[in-house]
Amino acid sequence: MAFLDRVVYTRPNLVRPGWRILVFVLVGLAASNVGVPLLAMAFPAAAMVWVRPTLECVAVLVATRFALMTFERQGWEGVALGRSAWTFLPLFAGAAAGALAIALPIGLLVSTGDLRFVAAPVGSVPRALLLSVAVLAPAALTEELLLRGYPFAVLSARWGWPVATGVTSIVFGLLHLGNPGVTPLAIANVISAGLFLAGVRLVTGSLAAAWAAHFAWNWTMSAGFHTAVSGLPFETPGYRLVDSGPDWLSGGAWGPEGGAVAVVGMIGTFAGLSWAAGRTRRAGQWPGAPVTVSMHAGGRDDHQEHDT
Repeated sequence: MAFLDRVVYTRPNLVRPGWRILVFVLVGLAASNVGVPLLAMAFPAAAMVWVRPTLECVAVLVATRFALMTFERQGWEGVALGRSAWTFLPLFAGAAAGALAIALPIGLLVSTGDLRFVAAPVGSVPRALLLSVAVLAPAALTEELLLRGYPFAVLSARWGWPVATGVTSIVFGLLHLGNPGVTPLAIANVISAGLFLAGVRLVTGSLAAAWAAHFAWNWTMSAGFHTAVSGLPFETPGYRLVDSGPDWLSGGAWGPEGGAVAVVGMIGTFAGLSWAAGRTRRAGQWPGAPVTVSMHAGGRDDHQEHDT
């Protein structure tokens, strides 16, 4: 029994970080593989493309809530999704950062001729726009919860935000290995995107801001530029963006986010976000502290504050 206690607990009533994250993942898998199919039975098959991403997101929300209440004795603030995380300023800052980080590189590549627009069959623009929101918004929140939500908070509380950022960003990249058109550079860029999104979370103190950045990035590519998102095609009524330059530069089949220029966009946009957030915070206009990690597990765990 003493040996089991040493394996499971770091001290009385404090479960080790690895076990906490494992339980979170297992609950999420159970909710996704049992709960989602049961709920899906209430919808016609044709509607599943619209509702399944939301059902998957709900499954991860359930797992997050379970882990927070079971291990940390906290509400949504434990994963930077408390009330202040959903205020206008962090959401706007995140969305603007996500959109600009990919729109600026695409604009540059279009101006140099490495990307170009071509005609595509005319389809339903409203349907394409609505479907992209129905798919991309919950999918982005699902990925943020899975990586920069509870696991990020646990790793940050135990080993600090640099370790949490590195680990979750690498896992983020590995989760995209099965996407169509994947290349080593594309995975490296996804890891860079993980660093970028973790930076948004840290600078704003809001996981909701990271979700807004993630969604805005994907939606800008699919709905605005009519190009693939991480190798996945979306409807392109009227026009589409095609690669006419070297794949290493403009992304190839993966889409513009798979090219080297995308990293430049992320670095430049994050620098601008950091400057703007710091300035508004010093002026007393930001709704909360930039980074606060406070995890409870039947008692006080690590508490760290970083001013980024």
